[in-house]
Amino acid sequence: MRDIRVVNLSLLAKWRWRMLQGEDLLWMEDLLEKYGPSICGILDWSDAVWPHFASNWWRDVVLLDRGGGVSWFNEEVVRKVHDGVDTSFWKVVWRGCVNFRQKYPRLFAVSNQKEAKVVDILKVTGTGNVWNLSWRRRFFVWEEDFLGDLMEDLNGHVVSGGADRWRWKLEEDGGFTVRSMYLKLLTVLFPTEPKGVEELKVFSQIWKSPVPSKVVAFSWKVLLNRIPTRINLSRRNVVPPNALTSCVFCGLAGETKTHMFVHCGVVWNIWEVLLHWLQGAFIMPPNLFIHWASFGNK
Repeated sequence: MRDIRVVNLSLLAKWRWRMLQGEDLLWMEDLLEKYGPSICGILDWSDAVWPHFASNWWRDVVLLDRGGGVSWFNEEVVRKVHDGVDTSFWKVVWRGCVNFRQKYPRLFAVSNQKEAKVVDILKVTGTGNVWNLSWRRRFFVWEEDFLGDLMEDLNGHVVSGGADRWRWKLEEDGGFTVRSMYLKLLTVLFPTEPKGVEELKVFSQIWKSPVPSKVVAFSWKVLLNRIPTRINLSRRNVVPPNALTSCVFCGLAGETKTHMFVHCGVVWNIWEVLLHWLQGAFIMPPNLFIHWASFGNK
């Protein structure tokens, strides 16, 4: 199910990329007729309002990465400005990581050029770039610092020949690929904690263990914290918000994988019996990886 979801989102992202390019194809003409000419070349859809007859496919595409605090599509797209004819000065990310409308909302509010393209504001002279910005009123003293920061952001822009274009940062040639989107989504939607040397060593050895395969598989799930402990069930909203998360055995601490198999007082009694049978002494380690390695190296 996880792979199917990531594949579907990656394929939807491809449609989003093709719409961003404004491809001159029949399907694009149909979308322009249905939703209007403004749909081409838009990266930020946060303020867009769509008619009630919009299809589910359309809503899935335009709302692709909304929510969750991570804009996993938009953050990998950058505008490469050459002549500045087709790039909005305020509403498109073309200098830095945030568009100027979001970065300088006070300046945008008093601008007379909210819909201007870069080429409308920039004048190239023999001594350098001149930015012809127009404002509907004079700045307050505290607003002048924002203007200074904006001019600092514009410093260093070089005008070159050719048309402006979108660039996909995950590929060297700047073109979108489903594969790069798929790999990106795996890290965004299903993040894993970085593993240390000892943890990697345990994972490399666990499948070589002579115990039954179902025991190995369960051990693997425990080490990855993929078992239904009460803490995990609560985090995944599987149980009601007021459900108990304390250990089912002792009730003295949260039911995590480490507590349940190592640190619980009831479980420790079982370990004592086992160690007595093995005729050995043992200091209980702080986590399951060290615990596994301690017995695995015997």
